[in-house]
Amino acid sequence: MSMQKSDYIYMIMDNIMVYHINLPSDLQGNQLQRHLNKYDEKYLGIVAGFDKNFLEHFLIISKGKTQQDLAEVLKKMEKISLMIGPTGNLNYLTPNQIQYILTKLGSLNLNQIKEAKISKIADEQIEKEFGTTSGASSTLENQLSSAAFYLQSIGYSNQEITEKFNEVRQDPSKLDALFTLQPKEIYSVPAEIQQRSTPPSRAQQPSRSQPASIDRSQQTQNAIEQHVRSIEHEITGERAKKVEEIIQLIRDHVKDNMNESYERVFRQIHPDRLNRALKMLKTTKRKSKRMNLYLEWFFCSHLMSNIEVKVEHWQTSSAASHGSTGVYTAGINFGRYDQIIREFPDNKLAKVINVARHILQNPSKKAMQKLATDLVAETGFDEHLYFTD
Repeated sequence: MSMQKSDYIYMIMDNIMVYHINLPSDLQGNQLQRHLNKYDEKYLGIVAGFDKNFLEHFLIISKGKTQQDLAEVLKKMEKISLMIGPTGNLNYLTPNQIQYILTKLGSLNLNQIKEAKISKIADEQIEKEFGTTSGASSTLENQLSSAAFYLQSIGYSNQEITEKFNEVRQDPSKLDALFTLQPKEIYSVPAEIQQRSTPPSRAQQPSRSQPASIDRSQQTQNAIEQHVRSIEHEITGERAKKVEEIIQLIRDHVKDNMNESYERVFRQIHPDRLNRALKMLKTTKRKSKRMNLYLEWFFCSHLMSNIEVKVEHWQTSSAASHGSTGVYTAGINFGRYDQIIREFPDNKLAKVINVARHILQNPSKKAMQKLATDLVAETGFDEHLYFTD
């Protein structure tokens, strides 16, 4: 079953809220939904995978334009967004460089968009921002400016970068070595959780070539158990009866795989989603790895959906002539992504689950929103990328 058009529209609206994007007056209230409804699922799926810069750019350029007008530019944006995304080779580019690249879309043909070309445009932005001097020293300084952004993105301090740059200025042949230095750190931990845990070192992470396995460390299990306790409340009436029926069918199918924690959380899931879980589980054999992955996905994603974060929102009220902005708390509905993860191979789904478990250990709005966006973009998943500034 493919994603519905309305699912993509709600994802885009969620992203706009969590990214704190200020909408123009002609897209406030119900106007945004009407605007997005003009696009087919194919193009809404592209937009739903955009980060803040790309989403803002789309909202600006799509004003008064039809889907046909934007079909080509959206394909260009999709291609570039994968290059600069968390698993792309240009993921170190700065917001200023990305915004500059977006201004050049009109002059690029789709088949021209390759990493080398985009990197060259990004270097142009550095040249404009920092100015140029003359001759060979100008070229070197431009290359060092580019290296600075790269080294910052992989964990080097300003002092370390300055020292390395002084060495290169003495001996320019050392320049290329800057781009082959090992990353210094794996996470940049959000401030609100800095005191609560120490991020694992690169040595502790599974290598990309190994099959992913679920992180069941005691520290993570303890944190998740707290989430399980926090969401429990009594379910009564027709819903309780329906939940009991579906859980019995799930239990009959998965047998011993249904542990106590899973059952406690599954009892809190809405019957409609629980029925979807049953259908997905029935497509797997009891002893397959897929069975445990599905159970873990529904378990973790429901816990994440119950973490409320503060988000800005916009609305137009009958008492106001302009849209008003406020703040409210809400969870991100990860149940929307059930159909997307259903298509993932086991290895990829296991990586997604590890990201979810790490988020549950150290919740942050940024990490949850990043996971939600990347699930739509399907750009790949490496646990260590989900707490990177």
